[in-house]
Amino acid sequence: MTKRSILTLACSLLSLPYLNAQDRPIGYWRAHMPYNNAVSAATDGNTLFVGSDQSFYTYNVAQEETSTYSKVEGMADVGIAFIDYDATTGTTIIAYENCNIDLFRNETFYNIPDVKLRSFTGLKRINDIYTENGLCYLSTTFGVVVINLSRKEIKETYTFINNNQNIEIKGFTGTQTHFYTITSKGIYKANKNNPSLQAFSSWQQIHAGNTFRTLAAADNRILVHTKDSLFSLNNDTLAMVYKSPWEITAINPHGNVVRISEYKAASFNGVVKEMNLSLQVTDSFTTLGKPVQSLVLSDGSVWIADAFNGMLKKEGGNASLKVKPQGPASVGSFDILPHDGELYVAHGGYNDNWTYIYNNSGFSHFKDGKWTEYNRWTRQEMAAVDVTDVISIAKDPQDGTVYAGSYRSGLIILKTDGSIEIKKGPVLEPTNGDITSYRVGGVTFDKNGHLWLTMAGATNEIVVKTKDGAYYKYAGGASNAYAAYPVVDDNNQKWYIVPGGGLAVYNDNHTPENRNDDSYRRVQTSTVSNVVNSLIIDKEGALWFGTNDGIGIINCPGSWIQGSCQIERPIVQYDQFPGYLFQNENVKALAVDGANRKWVGTTNGVWLISPDGDRIIYRFTAENSPLPSNVIQRIAVDPVTGDVYIGTSEGLVSYRSTATEGGEGTAEVVTFPNPVPSGYSGTIAIKGLVRDADVRITDISGQLIYRTQALGGQAVWNGLDYTGKRPQSGVYLIFVSNRDGSQTYAGKMVFME
Repeated sequence: MTKRSILTLACSLLSLPYLNAQDRPIGYWRAHMPYNNAVSAATDGNTLFVGSDQSFYTYNVAQEETSTYSKVEGMADVGIAFIDYDATTGTTIIAYENCNIDLFRNETFYNIPDVKLRSFTGLKRINDIYTENGLCYLSTTFGVVVINLSRKEIKETYTFINNNQNIEIKGFTGTQTHFYTITSKGIYKANKNNPSLQAFSSWQQIHAGNTFRTLAAADNRILVHTKDSLFSLNNDTLAMVYKSPWEITAINPHGNVVRISEYKAASFNGVVKEMNLSLQVTDSFTTLGKPVQSLVLSDGSVWIADAFNGMLKKEGGNASLKVKPQGPASVGSFDILPHDGELYVAHGGYNDNWTYIYNNSGFSHFKDGKWTEYNRWTRQEMAAVDVTDVISIAKDPQDGTVYAGSYRSGLIILKTDGSIEIKKGPVLEPTNGDITSYRVGGVTFDKNGHLWLTMAGATNEIVVKTKDGAYYKYAGGASNAYAAYPVVDDNNQKWYIVPGGGLAVYNDNHTPENRNDDSYRRVQTSTVSNVVNSLIIDKEGALWFGTNDGIGIINCPGSWIQGSCQIERPIVQYDQFPGYLFQNENVKALAVDGANRKWVGTTNGVWLISPDGDRIIYRFTAENSPLPSNVIQRIAVDPVTGDVYIGTSEGLVSYRSTATEGGEGTAEVVTFPNPVPSGYSGTIAIKGLVRDADVRITDISGQLIYRTQALGGQAVWNGLDYTGKRPQSGVYLIFVSNRDGSQTYAGKMVFME
């Protein structure tokens, strides 16, 4: 085949509709972080640099362009404490709560971990950032750390020690001639030209008060504030110039204006007061939530970093215009429901004692690049009944209705027309001893299309909503009538967690309206912990359950009620010492992929293990991957795309894995990338296959290049032949068949020169 004909075929392949942005490569990570709050912000005059609790983003005001960043894009950590910008070097400084430091410039991150790694007895914390002439001054609990931003290294540290006691630095700023700092022992200053600033003796105490929070320089004078009072420092004498009826959260001078941010806790909103250089109030405007910083851009626009609402722009007499990237409502992932790139996330929550925590975040929906929030702040129906603590999600496979279980407020029904209905009594029962709460512990659909709910603390811990809309209740007999997170096995039995008391299984005998033919049995054991966190049914019909001390397996769940089945706890050897499967690990989450491999989430990260658990395939931690935290809350696998969604205590990420759900027959087979670009060294995926298909790749003459077995419905290839070389440019044939040869497929792929 000529180069021209290869190019023509390649162009025709590129024009096919299935080659789109969803075909991300194997191994691709993606962050799904919330941007609802702003803890700190900075600007170069044209672009806003914004830090939220778990994420960082930029917003070009003139072009109205937003770019989001996370560990996937190169950030070193999560949990931002402060952000500042240095005009001399064009560097944005990001300080994390754990004292890690990132320098951001030209869309690239450079990490300085020295402060994080520094040994220090006691609390180690960064309290503030100040930049001047290419240097960054970090106020910390152990002194002032000075970073040379051009050299990207720590220059020196000013340590304040008096009578063998360390003095904490709360804030730092400078005038034309002096540096000033507020500390746990008062206000100090030093001449900028003093060559011995590292020596505590070079610093002069000018006030002994220890209630000051932050400071700033305005027109060569120093302003400091306490919780509700603003002070001016003139000739080393402190004078109160303003008393606030609320909490002062920030002082931000800009030109001839000083802006004082205040927070009205009783009404959950704020006010920003503008003062002249004589410190007289000349104007004010309100904000939606808690203002923590004000910024002024080159075009004169005023922006507010708000602890509850992200970045707000001043418009007339208030700051209410929000700038917020697309993201979920919260970091919590108490349940995750993905399918073909669409995603629902229940944000939580409950504590270790299975008590609700008044989490207002509700649940979020992701589709076509857009997030939609469903909670009391966005939907009147949920606000009217004070919906909190949504912990479970299920979607009707027939009509698309979404059911969300609240661990306090009943069942939320999101209909396909966008309307919301909320069910409590009488179809549900309140919690004994807490009759105003309706604790839905989980929702799922069985093989007959009926919706099953588990309740916590109710007399009847199981509820079913049949396809015709009728509700029935059952008392299975679980200890204290608590039940959570049901799953349905291959026999249509309902298994669920009994918090602190093992598992239970309920069989309605396919007649939910008739209780007389039902059966029930508890699962408790001395070989595996009865503190169960998660349940799955694998591709072979076995039930796996994760506990606070490893994993147990019931290979014959259909026989459990009859008493003819036992719990297995496999012994595996991952290193030189054999032991029970995940012994001593708190297994918080389990998921099964299309190849029947198990994804295991613990408080120490994530594992992918082989179908029977005897081999580790992947191990992801916050240290070796973009995982924002090692504390895993939930894992779910998209059966169509192969994306693995990992919910952690610090946010949600996804990983494009190698396995998808296999079908009974070969449908639309997709190869990606196709054509394979010159120089491409990533993984090639062939998906849409019959489960565990045999896949062979040959050249145009029939010479075998590569052979493999599909992982569920997807085969992967590293693009190298059996000799370890990249095939020559040209057309290659793909032959696919199932085990008995009844399902076959032949396709093509092109390697570009």
